[in-house]
Amino acid sequence: MDLTTWTANTSPLDMQESNANMQANSSMNSSLQCTEMAQFQHYLLPIVYSVVFVFGLLENMTALYVLNKQWKRFPHFTAFTLSIIVIDILFAFSLPFMISYYHRGNDWIFGNFLCKVVGCLFFCNMYSCTIFLFCICIDRYIAVMHPIKYLQLQNSFYRAVTSFTIWMVIILAAVTFILLGSKTRMFSNGKHACMENFSHDFWTKRLATFSTISTVLGFVTPFLTILVCYSIIVRRIIDMTQKKKGSQYLKKKSLCTIAGVVMVLTICFLPFHVVQMVHILIRTNVLPYPGWLHFTCVAKPIVTVMASLNCCLDPFVYYFSIDNFDFLPACFARRPERIIQKESCS
Repeated sequence: MDLTTWTANTSPLDMQESNANMQANSSMNSSLQCTEMAQFQHYLLPIVYSVVFVFGLLENMTALYVLNKQWKRFPHFTAFTLSIIVIDILFAFSLPFMISYYHRGNDWIFGNFLCKVVGCLFFCNMYSCTIFLFCICIDRYIAVMHPIKYLQLQNSFYRAVTSFTIWMVIILAAVTFILLGSKTRMFSNGKHACMENFSHDFWTKRLATFSTISTVLGFVTPFLTILVCYSIIVRRIIDMTQKKKGSQYLKKKSLCTIAGVVMVLTICFLPFHVVQMVHILIRTNVLPYPGWLHFTCVAKPIVTVMASLNCCLDPFVYYFSIDNFDFLPACFARRPERIIQKESCS
């Protein structure tokens, strides 16, 4: 509405409603403007998503086959690793829809329900993988720092219960996400947006709070805990390898596992959450809108693509993990204090 059309008879209620409409229109116009600023996403995302779909699906299906054939060798790894594999496979099956969406210039043609499902799988993949990698981290921490306690936990029951509990939380969050409101909106150019183009009112009343809580509980807390645990594990490994000979193999493999987990979280998920928090601050008018708009518009497609790469990188993490710690129980059974000495198992 043009301000010059207002008269002295305009009521405060009308003014408030008009301001709300202007904010909503401004928010939606900025989303379209953001899409136009990042035209490269219409080429980048379909290409990368296609590669991730092929290789991610192939890698995880292969991992699922191998795990099914050899689960008796790795019963204490099956629950957490299997969960990551299943999540990655489900996410991979959602990628063809996103390929179509970005190839058509941010135009969703599959309806509101499928938009909710695809968006849900994206966030479930991100936060669930983080949580399960966190569980693997705690498992490794106990194995290295408390080998006697780890012996007592060799039964896979507690891992199965932990995984089941996490899956119940994931399903509850997914159902809530799907049931709460429409996830599709209309751009001013007539195209249908999926998981974007939300109004200012929706951001301030619901989405900002939900995104912040998800970031803190689903990524920041597990990520910081993983960094602390693995820094302790690294110091423990270095300390023990300096005192004992014949442990260079295990030292190298352990550090590869540690580097792999931190690499996946840092490369794939950390940039996304940094940009997401900046975007939240813009949408809630904490940061100056014009100054940061170009940054988030260009950065969001890039970090979104980076977040999808975990589907291809996760298999390498648990390959290292299983190979590295396959012999630990035998080590514990002989001499727990020599957990880091590979030769004690030969």
